[in-house]
Amino acid sequence: MGWNASFFPVVRTLLAAGGLVVAVVLALKIAVLVLEPRLAFYPVREYFQTPAAAGMPFEDVFLRTGDGARIHGWFIPGTNKARAHTGSSAGGGPTGSATSGPPITLLFFHGNAENIGGCLDLAAHTRPAGYNLLLVDYRGYGESDGRPSESGLYRDGEAALHYLRSRPGVDPARIVVWGRSVGSAVAVFLAAGDAGTEHGEPVLDAGAPSRGPGSASLAGVILESAFTSAPDLLKTGGHWVLYTAARFGTYRFDSAARMARVTAPLLVIHGTADEIAPFSLGRRLYELAPGRKEFVAIRGGGHNDLLPRHADDLWGAVERFLSSLT
Repeated sequence: MGWNASFFPVVRTLLAAGGLVVAVVLALKIAVLVLEPRLAFYPVREYFQTPAAAGMPFEDVFLRTGDGARIHGWFIPGTNKARAHTGSSAGGGPTGSATSGPPITLLFFHGNAENIGGCLDLAAHTRPAGYNLLLVDYRGYGESDGRPSESGLYRDGEAALHYLRSRPGVDPARIVVWGRSVGSAVAVFLAAGDAGTEHGEPVLDAGAPSRGPGSASLAGVILESAFTSAPDLLKTGGHWVLYTAARFGTYRFDSAARMARVTAPLLVIHGTADEIAPFSLGRRLYELAPGRKEFVAIRGGGHNDLLPRHADDLWGAVERFLSSLT
């Protein structure tokens, strides 16, 4: 059978066009992978405030992660006086961490574009209430070495949790993880027992930490201004260009996929006027949790102002939750 002379130029044209499409897609993927860390993270080095300047007793903590990064945090102990006294509210309910047992220790993971120097307003509430607090900076933030990435944040979180579980004076069964904004993804990762995996798949590199026991050994989980996943965050926020580009990247922060494995008592707090992580995403994440849980909506609360402007609502909800764990 003979071939039409015009057939081969058409084939060559189609092959060339296909090759061009593949080249464009590969170039876009490479560009996204290169730019992804810069677009996703806004690490802050300088401290807005320090515990020393605020007159708080604290301990500098330096930790080594499973992949060798050196990260920094502050351990701020709760007051012994608050722990020793058993009080009750006007309505007869417990107040503070009043208990005859060891105190609850909070492990706090901050949001993007901040560091632990901006989290001491939380310590001003936890310390007098008798709760220990570990504030930790992700790699690339504050005094922590390295550059941030999604997998790096998870490793940083696991190193902090491992440290608390082995620290003298800290009861491993009375640790509560608290994540704000992107920190909520780290808290969910730990609570779901996903140490040693990335995006639900096994981690193959030698620096990956071993799979941990997860939420079964956590006293509780607090999620503040959380979101279901990074793609959901971009899509719901109307960031269509970034959402499309993100499909070629690797960062997912897919808390929604992990929530079914979070069985520890859960408190989700979200502002109704959150301009960054829409209220609907926080509510959806809460609905995916299978165990004991509570959702607190702070009317008029934004993404970054829940503690500065709505302290009574936020801290009141947290104290009730923590008191219920004793």
